[in-house]
Amino acid sequence: MTLLSGATSVGYPSQMPAKRISWRRLVSLLPHSIGLPIKAVTPHLRDLHLVQRRLQDDFLGCEALWTIFMAAAWSYRYRTRLRPFPSHWHTIDMVFNTLGDAPRLEVLQQQLLHCDYQDCSPNVVRLLTDILVEQADRVSLSSLRPCEFEQLYAHLGMPSPKRAPTQIFEVRTGKGNEMGEAYALLRQRNKESVRLGFYGCKLEKLYALLNQNCLANGKCLELTCDINEALARSKPQAGLGGSRCGSILRCVAVVEFVFQDNETSRDKKQVIIKDANTMQVSYLLLYGQSCNEYAIERQIKLMAEPARELLNWVEKYQDEAISLGVGLLIVSSMAHFGSTFFRLFARNGFHVLKRGLL
Repeated sequence: MTLLSGATSVGYPSQMPAKRISWRRLVSLLPHSIGLPIKAVTPHLRDLHLVQRRLQDDFLGCEALWTIFMAAAWSYRYRTRLRPFPSHWHTIDMVFNTLGDAPRLEVLQQQLLHCDYQDCSPNVVRLLTDILVEQADRVSLSSLRPCEFEQLYAHLGMPSPKRAPTQIFEVRTGKGNEMGEAYALLRQRNKESVRLGFYGCKLEKLYALLNQNCLANGKCLELTCDINEALARSKPQAGLGGSRCGSILRCVAVVEFVFQDNETSRDKKQVIIKDANTMQVSYLLLYGQSCNEYAIERQIKLMAEPARELLNWVEKYQDEAISLGVGLLIVSSMAHFGSTFFRLFARNGFHVLKRGLL
């Protein structure tokens, strides 16, 4: 409100009490040639403030959570990777279109620091709020400093990995997470049966794993007691360009579970988890690399063991390798003898080879 003093012209004595008038009324009374700068009201301003607060509290944790979400969304298996699906979105196409308009979190943070609220569309703000605020209320990531890594290993009673991770995140469960509360109660009742295992996987699997939605439709989780073996099972996957987490990422999840006569391997180094209510991810270890570092590492491995890739394929697909070998033998025999019998035999052999590969 603006306070106007009394006028001194005729008919308006100076003793007249002051009258209050609003800014909108004042603007309407002014001539149109005089313009006052009025800042437009930005929709979803409250949501942007919540996102800004999250970014200020732990930027690296927000970027890791956003990277994990995008990896699940861009996967062709998004139906099983993106669980739970963002509540305000009906189709994956709407999520794709919004992700294409979303800025990098580092750029967004700078814009919010300078009170620039106009660049983000309402859909982008809604998606950022869904993942960085509402999703984080259920499960959030808290980054650890590098000087705390050794303390964590000692706390968990595990040896230091041969390859040090670039980032470690503590997985924190929110108060409204019903599955987290149910596991906490189960853990309290079975303290002596609590164990730790390691799970190496692609980045796109982490979103459902964090939300304990990865064991649907009869699936199971195979944990190992060796973190180095878990890292070897983790396949590299592209992250976000310019991300502080890295361009190429491998990940290992430290999973806490309640052992209830679970199925184990013969050497007792692997354990099978079939019930998501008996497990919870405690920490995430990320191994980030630049594209150049990854290319150099891969080239060194190929030079050291040039036939390793072929041997790994033969070991993994033994039946297909046998079928392929039989087929090549038949072809070579047919070319040498050229008889009708071997042609017929080769035709049947190729049929068996095709069925074996499929």
